[in-house]
Amino acid sequence: MQEHNPGFTLGGPFALPQSLFGPIAYDGRGRTFFFVSYEHDALLDSALIDALVPVEQNNSFPLPRPTTLAGRRFEPSATVPNAPAELAPFVESVSTPLRTHAFTARLDHNYTQTHNGTFLLQLGRSKNLRQFGGGLRLAESLLGRSRDTEALAYTDNFVLSPRAVNQLRAQASRLRPAFRASGRGPVVLININDPLSSDDPTDRSGTLVAGSSTSGASDRGETRFQLQETLTLVRGTHTLKIGADLQRVRSTFFDLEDAIGTYSFASAGDFLADTPSRFRQRFDTESVQRNIYAGIFIQDEWHPRSTLTLTAGLRYERETVLRDRNNFGPRLALAFDPFKSGKTVLRVGAGVFYGRALLRTLDDFSLGQNTIEFDTNDLPPSERRAFIAANLHFPAALTADSPIVQTFGTRLTNFTRRLDPSIRIPESYQFNAGIERELGRGFVVEANYTFNRGIHLWREFNANAPRLPAGFRDFAEYLLSRDFANFRNASGARPVYDTSTAGDLVRFTLSPPAPTDTIARVVEFGVPVTVFNLNSVSSTATLDAALAALQPLRPDPTRVQVEQLAPIGNSFYHGLTLEARRRFKASRGADGASVSARAAYTLSRLIDDGVVNTSSALRVGDFRGERARSLLDRRHRFVLSATMDTPRRLGRLKLASILRVASGSPFNVSLGGDDRNLDDVGNDRPVFVGDLSLIRWRRPGSALDTRLLEAFRLPTIGRTGNLPRNAGRGPSLLTFDLNLTREFRLSEHARLQPTIEFDNVLNKTVYTFGAEFINLRANTIIKAFVPRY
Repeated sequence: MQEHNPGFTLGGPFALPQSLFGPIAYDGRGRTFFFVSYEHDALLDSALIDALVPVEQNNSFPLPRPTTLAGRRFEPSATVPNAPAELAPFVESVSTPLRTHAFTARLDHNYTQTHNGTFLLQLGRSKNLRQFGGGLRLAESLLGRSRDTEALAYTDNFVLSPRAVNQLRAQASRLRPAFRASGRGPVVLININDPLSSDDPTDRSGTLVAGSSTSGASDRGETRFQLQETLTLVRGTHTLKIGADLQRVRSTFFDLEDAIGTYSFASAGDFLADTPSRFRQRFDTESVQRNIYAGIFIQDEWHPRSTLTLTAGLRYERETVLRDRNNFGPRLALAFDPFKSGKTVLRVGAGVFYGRALLRTLDDFSLGQNTIEFDTNDLPPSERRAFIAANLHFPAALTADSPIVQTFGTRLTNFTRRLDPSIRIPESYQFNAGIERELGRGFVVEANYTFNRGIHLWREFNANAPRLPAGFRDFAEYLLSRDFANFRNASGARPVYDTSTAGDLVRFTLSPPAPTDTIARVVEFGVPVTVFNLNSVSSTATLDAALAALQPLRPDPTRVQVEQLAPIGNSFYHGLTLEARRRFKASRGADGASVSARAAYTLSRLIDDGVVNTSSALRVGDFRGERARSLLDRRHRFVLSATMDTPRRLGRLKLASILRVASGSPFNVSLGGDDRNLDDVGNDRPVFVGDLSLIRWRRPGSALDTRLLEAFRLPTIGRTGNLPRNAGRGPSLLTFDLNLTREFRLSEHARLQPTIEFDNVLNKTVYTFGAEFINLRANTIIKAFVPRY
């Protein structure tokens, strides 16, 4: 996996995708044509595991042995009476390639001169291990994404008369993407507390992950049946098309989070002693979504003159999974030759288009009503260890019919995700205008302007976030305004801060910034008061206490975060494309070479308020404030592609190449998941008091601009940082791909065409989606600056 830091220390995998074989074609003497191809691609990558593991072994759940004993050390503590474990480094490089296989078979048959059919079979298999991050995750927790696809399609073309043609298409397909871990047994999380200082580069503190970790993973299967019908009628200068599209989709979703059981250990010593601190497991995590999509359209293409074509159409779409019924999409287009020479074409088109209901997202927001969760953390803290020792036997997991689950399991009826009542299908309004001109000798130039306005895009917000009382600028000011009662309730728990040393009152202050949670205890008039610092840097306990103090300000104080999906997002795209291409005519000799080339430059701008359909705003529901350059936006793009057929003396090879150059896309700077503005969503950004142009990538080894160290600030808990979304400027893009093909004629009716593809021949680092998020806490800036308020 590639990682970013503020300086963009570049690095990446060596890519060698290659197509190994295909296609083969066979002509059945004029009536039947058979085509088959196979393609295999491999993208090589690796991940580094760098962790501490116990020197001793747990016979019930063996871990890999240390790769060296030179750096052995004892952890500082373990739960009494367990002895602290001796730890040693385990460092290993793991291969994490992406491999894909694709098989295609096609059969074309002419029933008669006016009737033909095509059968198509497609099979796909892929396994992607590149999302494995290594670090403190052992190889048995390596999580791979597989994707298996099968599709069978038939197309029937029937010429009813010289003025009527009918096309019928039918398809059945199955999609089986899934996450799979390489290990077996439950997930095991071990807290490793390295006795080395956190400033020591060899410190390996953190959570060691072993077992079949599927954290955040899911399985999903989909079956789809599709039927399309198009009738084309020609009447004078009009060409009328009438058609319908019907699809039936069944999507089955499995939430794998804690599905096979998760054991947590407070230390490696506890792991060796088989004394977990927590166990959790979920049951009945399957969800099924059924959807019927129906679309009908009518289109009229009118040729009033030989130099003018007008097209008008209307499409209506409906999906049963949503109550959205008014999806009418009108479309208009014009093509005009102003000089009547056949060398110039003006094109203008506009229309309303609709997206599709994303069943995977709908699953996320509707699954859970039948899920049963067993979690020992639901028990009183004083009873958890004894309960685990008496009822659970590491590493065994539970079953749904277990008496423990039946007695202590909780049905998740109070689900924390829901669909907005106004949820609807996203829309886009598109406009394009262009001109194409043939200059002669095969040269063609073209210019196009495109505008795309997306509305009703799906976005997420916390419908149960605390509401700021009137008269306060932010939650920090509210928390500082009073003391909060922290008396024990009937069950013996304290509502705001529940520890043995907690006071009867909780107070928040603005003490000078501290590197750790500074929690003080004072006694005033005989009442113990716990004092929290809202300027704390390491803020877990303070954040928890602040959120608990705000609990009465929620619309439903009995619940916490409620993620609601609503159609409230927007996007804006403007693009100008200039293109030049050379088309060669077949006037060369039989043994000569031929070359064609295309060059295109695009100047564009894409503004949005979220990069995925479940994006959350920094301030609850304020997506207008999130509008910024999209993570997908590259202002300048240039593409140069060329194809060459070599002469006979060079083997009649066909070379195809494509060069892509683009300016840098943005990246986002976050606080690594901290929720300092207290809205339950860990997407907070820092305070920035400098020049935004300084937030940009740097080459490996180059010095970090010291002005950045003074410009970043950590927001006070209860306040929101001012850094805009996607404020950073990333590196440019440069890739060069090459394709080599040679066709062999095996017989009069059979041909073989092997293909070799080389992607990213120059081996330039390519930052894929997910690499554009910079965790400010994980880099040198957070260690170098002192927050100022």
